[in-house]
Amino acid sequence: MVLNGGQLAGERVLKPETVANGLMLNHMGDARVSNLKTNHPLTNDAEFFPGVKKSWSLAFQINHECTLTGRPAGGLMWAGLANSFFWIDPMTGIGGVFLSQILPFADTGSVPTFYDFETAVYDSLR
Repeated sequence: MVLNGGQLAGERVLKPETVANGLMLNHMGDARVSNLKTNHPLTNDAEFFPGVKKSWSLAFQINHECTLTGRPAGGLMWAGLANSFFWIDPMTGIGGVFLSQILPFADTGSVPTFYDFETAVYDSLR
């Protein structure tokens, strides 16, 4: 739906301008996403793609530079508590989902596996 400008299976879910201006644009100004510190036992500290400039739209984390997986700048992503990750790539027109049910969040095995999965997807497009 996001890749199709707010339309899914021929049905309008969001206006195109809502997708473009709310979901795909930085709403943090000059601030950038950094390491997310936790004080809860169900999650580790987390920073996806350290060293890559990132911000937040109204719904997604946005990478402002190409990631080590091959996702170009302008990609959108986030994750769920049990290490369920997704990304949306408007430049390439693809998205991906990696689902698990492992705690804690940002598990040291899950994050690299997500990166490997995303890398394999981009490698397959070359």
